Amino acid sequence: MSSYSIHLASPSEYEEAIALRIHVFVDIQKFPLDEEIDEYDPLAQHFVITHKERAHKVVGTLRVYTAGENAKIGRVAVSPEYQGQGLGKRLLEHLEKHLQRDAAFKQCKEAKLGSQYDKRVFYEKCGFVARGDIYDELGCPHIWMYKPINHAMI
Repeated sequence: MSSYSIHLASPSEYEEAIALRIHVFVDIQKFPLDEEIDEYDPLAQHFVITHKERAHKVVGTLRVYTAGENAKIGRVAVSPEYQGQGLGKRLLEHLEKHLQRDAAFKQCKEAKLGSQYDKRVFYEKCGFVARGDIYDELGCPHIWMYKPINHAMI
């Protein structure tokens, strides 16, 4: 993992993260472009995973923001050529540690994300549990998934 760095996105890395999200969600998965950037982006903290040996290219991203007692995770994306290497899992593990120590998330009891239904097994392997019914988001089945935030681990 030493070839990679996981951290809060700088302004230029944020722009790269947006481009990656558009590539994954719009170009590949065919979600509408006008739905990709939304009102939560300015509120969120954006994390990236960069490849140190490739000029710190952004190869993965996610965002998180507070939503009541939940830390709402979204827009989790890893560049297709880097998928299957455990980078998405490492990104979520880094975020979990961040949620345990960042005062902005102190009131949050759980991390919550809306998983594409066919991607839920990945999140289950990362410790998330599905709750509730399958719901439709832009023509794609999704399910809410949750993971407790253990603030005692700080």
